[in-house]
Amino acid sequence: MEKSVGIKLLESVAASEPIARKLDAIREAQWPVEFSHVIEPAQPFLASVIAHACHGSPPDDRHATESTIWVLCPSVHSQELLYESLLNWQPDALFLPEAELVAVENVLPDPEIAAERLALLMEIEPGSSPRIIVATRASLDQPAPKRGALQSAVSQLRRGANAKMEQLLDQLVASGYERVAQVTTRGQFAVRGGIVDLYSWHAPLPFRLEFFGDQIESLREFDIDSQTSVRDLASADILLGQGAAASEPPGRSGDRPSLVDDQSGFVRDYVAPNHLVIGIEPDMEGGAPAMPGSLKFAPPHIQISEGWIQTGPEDFTGAFEDCEIGEFAAGDLALAEAKRAQFIERLKNGAQTKRESSFIFRPKERLSAFGKLWQAQLKASILSKELSGAAFVSPRPISSSCQPQNYLGDSRSMGAGICGVPSAIARKSTLAN
Repeated sequence: MEKSVGIKLLESVAASEPIARKLDAIREAQWPVEFSHVIEPAQPFLASVIAHACHGSPPDDRHATESTIWVLCPSVHSQELLYESLLNWQPDALFLPEAELVAVENVLPDPEIAAERLALLMEIEPGSSPRIIVATRASLDQPAPKRGALQSAVSQLRRGANAKMEQLLDQLVASGYERVAQVTTRGQFAVRGGIVDLYSWHAPLPFRLEFFGDQIESLREFDIDSQTSVRDLASADILLGQGAAASEPPGRSGDRPSLVDDQSGFVRDYVAPNHLVIGIEPDMEGGAPAMPGSLKFAPPHIQISEGWIQTGPEDFTGAFEDCEIGEFAAGDLALAEAKRAQFIERLKNGAQTKRESSFIFRPKERLSAFGKLWQAQLKASILSKELSGAAFVSPRPISSSCQPQNYLGDSRSMGAGICGVPSAIARKSTLAN
């Protein structure tokens, strides 16, 4: 299978001598490995180069065969920016949101954020495939279910499997789920005949199970608002309470805290000794645990910074710097092109009705620049030849007594869309008699 352009670019950069030398140091665990002079827009790309080199290399050459990579950012804002760009290169990257209001008592956590955190922590339990996780340094010290609690609380439901509905209902009640008439939020379930609607603590959408005797005949996700099915599932994982089992008596929802409320551990407990930690603009703290059970953290294995963080004479080999081309947002380009097309269409309509078009500029110094751009676009056939007779006039105050009959009004945004001159004013020159 031919490699994509993105993969080829990652491997091309990884093969360059300054980067390859440091990737070799990562494989040999020569910590810390430092990357200096990496501008902020290039930091997600460099993290992708490192992840691809670690996850894509033969197992014997990796730091660890199942090596999850943590990318730690200094703030939530930088985390969001890095993650958004990282998805271009690592579409399976995971985002760990910070818990909201962790220091405020008697305030319920946001259910969506709590579900995202639970789902992600389940992804990085032992035995899972290597991942790349984007988090903040502060999030490592936030409470989370004790490591291993989620794995022991997962129960898998499979379509076509034998299962007793009564036994499942007893497990749900014992795990803290609430029985309701209609499921509206996580931690609830509803029963209608042989149909069980269930919204697990971590799931993005609720599940609907249909039983035929002691067999799960149908399993699918459904929309919480319309209550209609979204897609069929072959299997689904649900979170039960810690240690909940069918042998326990029902009705114990008040005796057992849900996994959402479990704060017996910390997020840092999920950073295993064989995980790689990349610090973005590191402060030399908040990396991997210094030792098992330690509350202190060693510096990140890999450090990436815009400044010089290495020892010795400053060196710019391997630096990621700004280029002369610059950057622009695709949405801005699309908007400008739409304005340009609308502006030209209005001019064409005027030309087809035998009306002349003229432009008034404030200040007049911009007239020359606009005229040159206009002629250049005519030459490039961007504008219709029928608009070649457009006139450019010096500024003159427009008052209500001398406005043309069909004056178009101030068209600054359209002028900017066609030539980048924000003060261009377009009007039709047919005057009232």
